[in-house]
Amino acid sequence: MEDGRILLLAAPLALFPGEQVLAQVIWKARHGEGEVQRWITADPKRVPAACPVALECGGCDLWEAGNQTTELKRQMVEDLFHRQLPAVKEWRWLPAPRDTQRHRIQLHWDGSCLGFHQRRSHRVVPIKSCPAAASCLSEALPRLEEALKERMLPTRAQRWELATGTPAGQVYAIAENGRTWSLEPDGWHASTDPIRHSFGGHTWEHRAGGFFQVCAPWAMEAFHSLLADWGFQGATLFDLYGGVGLFSGLLGNKFQHRVLVEADEAAVSWARKNLEHQGLSAECVAEDVEAWLPASLGEPGDGIVVDPPRAGLAPGVVARLLEAGADRMVLVGCDGAAFCRDVQRLSPAWELVDLAAVDLFPNTIHVECVGIFRRRQA
Repeated sequence: MEDGRILLLAAPLALFPGEQVLAQVIWKARHGEGEVQRWITADPKRVPAACPVALECGGCDLWEAGNQTTELKRQMVEDLFHRQLPAVKEWRWLPAPRDTQRHRIQLHWDGSCLGFHQRRSHRVVPIKSCPAAASCLSEALPRLEEALKERMLPTRAQRWELATGTPAGQVYAIAENGRTWSLEPDGWHASTDPIRHSFGGHTWEHRAGGFFQVCAPWAMEAFHSLLADWGFQGATLFDLYGGVGLFSGLLGNKFQHRVLVEADEAAVSWARKNLEHQGLSAECVAEDVEAWLPASLGEPGDGIVVDPPRAGLAPGVVARLLEAGADRMVLVGCDGAAFCRDVQRLSPAWELVDLAAVDLFPNTIHVECVGIFRRRQA
């Protein structure tokens, strides 16, 4: 804006640079936030949405970008880094392969229909298929809805998750309380089986409904590629917010020892099993990272991986990382603004050496930011 304030606009189906729109805006002290109501001029590169409920459904943001989706997202990230990390002149962009699909989708059952929440609403938009999801999940949607309507599954209104492993195949339906059913040829059967993801000759397992990357095959490939390119290795690896051991496993024998810290006890239990099955000894600690983090973590030759929740690093965690003795660190963030804020907070002690943005969430405005740091010399 002319007064220097930034205007953040949310738009269904994508917003191209240069388009003129009518938006409802709420102005705040330093910026404005608005939602596009209609287009006055539209970019000629727009295409019809490939999803019949694209305008209503809140699951995707960029359907009308078509083949321009990757470039549009890259421009969004470029603008973010230019504003928040002006010292960064070069960074890597890892676009999602064209065939990338989601291996987890969250649905809502309102007692009569199954679907996704409407954009900025709790109203359920009924769906029969989802082009953003792995085909096995999309094909399972009518069978899940049928089982709910026929009262073969719990019928109270609630959130459901459909998930599959890597490679995609077996489908699991998980209710809010964690009860799980697997889809067999004759219908849904109660299950306690874990979900399995295979990559590079190794397998990670986790409980159905537990956290793992949404587009798991592409996420494992992208993270593995970045860590290998960066030559991230050393003596002891401190894997903070380590989940079920994804990063520890991807790094394999690049480190001699590894310590994984994660607050979710169930995830830690799976991490122990996963790393043991991969032949990697590890100390796996079920504790809140901020409470566990010592005043001086590691020593020269050690490495740290930090993959915090979406909100980013708590101030206490930043303070301890500023005092860490390890000399290399990888920071991961699924919220670009929070990631940039944490890079700035860590800068007194840590120099950002390389930065990447990975499109782990195709057809949305979200990306995963990954940076590697080295300890500044005192």
